[in-house]
Amino acid sequence: MSRLVAGVNTSREAAYLQMQTRGFRSQSIGVAMHRPNQPGYNRRDVFVLDDWR
Repeated sequence: MSRLVAGVNTSREAAYLQMQTRGFRSQSIGVAMHRPNQPGYNRRDVFVLDDWR
């Protein structure tokens, strides 16, 4: 495969760092806003890939 696109929220720090370590680079950047601003599924210990197509 010559190209793979995957998304991960930078709040999920461990997952984001794993992606960077494996050579993934930012292509597009989005913003997720939650109200109230409390930890939900965007926590540093969560490993989730997002599909925001």
